[in-house]
Amino acid sequence: MKMIKRFHRLVLFTVPPAALFFSCREKADTLRLAPVRTGNSWGYHIQHNGRPFIYQVEIPAVAGHHPFSSKEEAMRVGRLVLHKLRHGQSPAVSLRELDSLNVRPR
Repeated sequence: MKMIKRFHRLVLFTVPPAALFFSCREKADTLRLAPVRTGNSWGYHIQHNGRPFIYQVEIPAVAGHHPFSSKEEAMRVGRLVLHKLRHGQSPAVSLRELDSLNVRPR
């Protein structure tokens, strides 16, 4: 019984994200990036077929809550994520990538 529950959880938490990820690979031209203003900080969102797909208002890969300090900073990371999606890669961003983009938490 425990094995069946584990299997169901595994399927539940891996199949839908994987299906969404691979569906984006096929329709890469339908992805759109736009900046988002949140109070006194910035973020970005990516839409897929006109629907919200990623909404990021904090610097990814950094522990804690660290907003982007500028629109340009948010868009640099957003363009990297968009590039990864269009090339069939995971949208995850590493600390090394953030450093290469000169994005650092305040």
